[in-house]
Amino acid sequence: MAKISFWLRIIAASVAAVVVSASLSGCSAIKLGYNQLPEISSWWLDNYINFTDTQATQAKQALKKLHAWHRKEELPLVADLLVQAQNMAPQNISTQQACEVWGKLEKRIESVAMESSRLATPIVLQLTPRQLRHLEKQWTVKNEEWKKDWLQPSADDRLKKRLDATVDRFSDFYGDLSSEQIKMLRLQIEQSLWSPEVAIQNRIKRQQSQLLVLQSLTQDASKPGFNLAQAENIVLQLSLQSIRPQDPALLNLQLQLEQQACLNFSQFHNTTTPAQRQKAQRRLRAYEKDIRELI
Repeated sequence: MAKISFWLRIIAASVAAVVVSASLSGCSAIKLGYNQLPEISSWWLDNYINFTDTQATQAKQALKKLHAWHRKEELPLVADLLVQAQNMAPQNISTQQACEVWGKLEKRIESVAMESSRLATPIVLQLTPRQLRHLEKQWTVKNEEWKKDWLQPSADDRLKKRLDATVDRFSDFYGDLSSEQIKMLRLQIEQSLWSPEVAIQNRIKRQQSQLLVLQSLTQDASKPGFNLAQAENIVLQLSLQSIRPQDPALLNLQLQLEQQACLNFSQFHNTTTPAQRQKAQRRLRAYEKDIRELI
């Protein structure tokens, strides 16, 4: 997993839980992208599921409801997180402080997952075996693309790719980085617990598990005594697997990765100059302003 700027993860919270893997950069991009989320999400989901006309209409309606709910209920909380980040930016921070902010962000993601699961379940229950096969096929295509990007290149090329992306993200917030700061980032990546080999294995394992659950769920939907509330909880658990895997080994690895990310970020931030911290603070303030204008 490429290292992601701590601040960027906070900013992306307003959209990441609505569109999987959404990541926006630039103030205007946040406003433009957020307002287009229902349309973007509808297209993205249809690509994976191949909705019928009726399902497509229902999905668009559900996404609009989710978007309206998120704007009213969640954006103010995300803006508050950005204020907290602004207050932290001028100071040295501890690993615990970094993880506390990430914990609050996870709560926001879980909140969106709960609401989206409630709205999505009636559509999920309509999925046919053919659509689930289409989903499996799309996953396979994306997995092969991922392998091409992360398994085929040499270890040195992968390291360079991750380092270049990390430097770009941190430079966007802090300004130009010193050679010593870049060396620190390189060392952090070299010592990372993340590996592409394990990542793709876990990704495929998660997809296979999710597919089995979806197959069982859609079959059970037509049986007498079917419980909609229970189905909503199952869909919720599926949506949370990427951040809180049910497999104990995967969960332990995820928690270790998060702890390492908090440690790495706090170590890096504490090397930044007053000028770099001021730039980060200004960037965070600009994102907060954009988010409040969306409320």
